[in-house]
Amino acid sequence: MTQSHSTLGHPLTPLRPQLRAMGLPQARALSHQRHGRRTRYAGMVICRQRPSTASGVTFMTLEDETGFVNLVIWKDVFKKHNLIVKTATFLGVTGTLQIQDNVTHLIAEQLWIPQLELQPQVNKSRDFH
Repeated sequence: MTQSHSTLGHPLTPLRPQLRAMGLPQARALSHQRHGRRTRYAGMVICRQRPSTASGVTFMTLEDETGFVNLVIWKDVFKKHNLIVKTATFLGVTGTLQIQDNVTHLIAEQLWIPQLELQPQVNKSRDFH
């Protein structure tokens, strides 16, 4: 069985100094912040889901070199940032942390493309299956 693991490390590792300078934490750090805190984060989009049973809520998973961040995107935010939600491979988000039973979600308020000197090389995400 072939697995697609890179021996070169995660694509965001060389960009971490720029992300840190922008005040963007690693995924691992978000789970140690307090519930209800407003924060910003940027990561690679690895999955988009919009289940028909979720009343128009979209779920995304972002990734960096330390782990995953689960986004919850309500209908109004989705509508406002429609193109970015559907197409971005590297995404910034401003939102509020929801931490319950050791599960962390970032409730998206704004979505944006991080402006970095270099952009990460990313693979296509798994979307809306």
